[in-house]
Amino acid sequence: MYLGDCLEIMPTLPDNSVDAVITDPPYGIGFKYANHDDAPQGYEDLMKAFIAEAQRICNGGPFFIWQAMLNADKWHKWFPPGFRIFAACKGFVQFRPTPIQYSWDPVIFWGDVNKKPSVYCKDYHEQRKAPFGKNRPKIEHPCPRPLEQVAEIVKRATNENDCILDSFMGSGTTGVVCVQTGRRFIGIEIDEGYFEIAKKRIMEAQQQMRMAL
Repeated sequence: MYLGDCLEIMPTLPDNSVDAVITDPPYGIGFKYANHDDAPQGYEDLMKAFIAEAQRICNGGPFFIWQAMLNADKWHKWFPPGFRIFAACKGFVQFRPTPIQYSWDPVIFWGDVNKKPSVYCKDYHEQRKAPFGKNRPKIEHPCPRPLEQVAEIVKRATNENDCILDSFMGSGTTGVVCVQTGRRFIGIEIDEGYFEIAKKRIMEAQQQMRMAL
């Protein structure tokens, strides 16, 4: 795991050194992060620089990149031709002051998924449990991804012992899933507070796996 700016750390990683990139970057929609300016200005440059490095490090993919609906009209400028959309559906709707509520998050994906064809592997997943409430662990991050949903993508798109890169690690959900499913993991996070949360969660997941043996 690396603490720092992914655009500074990714160039230090070798060509073709990971098997997949699965990450949830900022969206460029003005969201309030502790140490990141999420202003729309400059977001296109961030995406293009990140994608160029990601494709060098992971030649062929697969790549799964969370995005925001508000930027749907710009995805064709940022992502490679032939990209598709994985629907990360919610079992609840977070109310916003808009006439129509978003009930799923778009995950842009492209590249080679080295898995056998299966009628059970569809391009959507419905998160039936709310990521909050009774008996759900509280994570000190403004927008942690549901563990079950990230696990679904990891298991569908990669194989055991594959190495997965998460360039915007946040609270470390992808890393926790990698520990639980036998994948290797490289995580990068620019915020020291979130980095410590991710490190703690991943270490706890490792301890739980050792205890289960």
